[in-house]
Amino acid sequence: MKAIRIRKTGGPGVLEYVEVDAPVPQKGQVIVGTKSISVNYADVMIRAGLYPVMPPLPAVLGLEGAGVVEDVGDEVSGIRKGQRVSFIAPGSYAERVAVDSAALIPLPDEIDFDAAAAFPIVYLTAYHLLHTLGNIRDGGWILLHAAAGGVGTAVIQLSEIARAHVIGLTSSKQKAARVSDLGLEYVFTYDRPTVVEDVMKASGGNGVDLVLDSVAGPNFDRNFDMLAPLGQVLWFGFAGGLPADTLLQAFGKHFVRGVGLRTFHLTYSITEPYPEIIGRSLGTIVTYLREKKIEPVITDRIPLSEAARAHELLEGRETVGKIILQP
Repeated sequence: MKAIRIRKTGGPGVLEYVEVDAPVPQKGQVIVGTKSISVNYADVMIRAGLYPVMPPLPAVLGLEGAGVVEDVGDEVSGIRKGQRVSFIAPGSYAERVAVDSAALIPLPDEIDFDAAAAFPIVYLTAYHLLHTLGNIRDGGWILLHAAAGGVGTAVIQLSEIARAHVIGLTSSKQKAARVSDLGLEYVFTYDRPTVVEDVMKASGGNGVDLVLDSVAGPNFDRNFDMLAPLGQVLWFGFAGGLPADTLLQAFGKHFVRGVGLRTFHLTYSITEPYPEIIGRSLGTIVTYLREKKIEPVITDRIPLSEAARAHELLEGRETVGKIILQP
């Protein structure tokens, strides 16, 4: 079967479209023939060698997808051949993927394969940032970094259901315009010299209850300047690099206002230790999808063989929502 593999880390050129052995289901696993494969920024960071948890090389890239069950291993119940499923599993950039049965999401007929591949990681991340960690309330204020990304567009949709206000930050005016079309009243670009003042004014002068930051980088400190009293920063990525060494000083500067800082990684924070929480949230999200209350934003569909182009587009920071690879 065909897959996208890396033997070394580096730029998009290290992605190889190669023939590899088809997987065989082990105990508790099924084989899924992929129909749609989601591209995540984590894939880019793994390819570049920058992700905190790196697979041993050579490795097939990818973290999630959707397709049809082709084979079922021993000690698997409730799953049948021919069943439509979505999944979170390593090695999804391939025509077939071995998936632990616990990581399968049965698909209603109303959800197509592209949406099914695009939703699990970003919507679960967005949901738990807002509700499990953020306890966002009706009328609460959120500052959303990378508002045009996969998690960003998911946060926008879920925040509307929660009746919370979102202020978006993006890297360009073009992306800001496209995010505004998704329903955001306030969207600013990172390079605005008055961005802190703009956010404070938009939030009525009090600041925001939540900052959702997947970018980090040298400007991470200014998140605390935009928080309301008792507000918190939820840090769940570092596409812009690690924060500056002055983070502790910035945090201490706002000590008396009761602000907080938490980190989050979907797999290591919730998926493994708290499967019951994931089950409940998945049920909610799938219901939202079926009822058309949410819809993954998909910016492009690209053949699996052109995965390098998908990575180039994602790194170019001009995409909105998700990119889907098609085997």
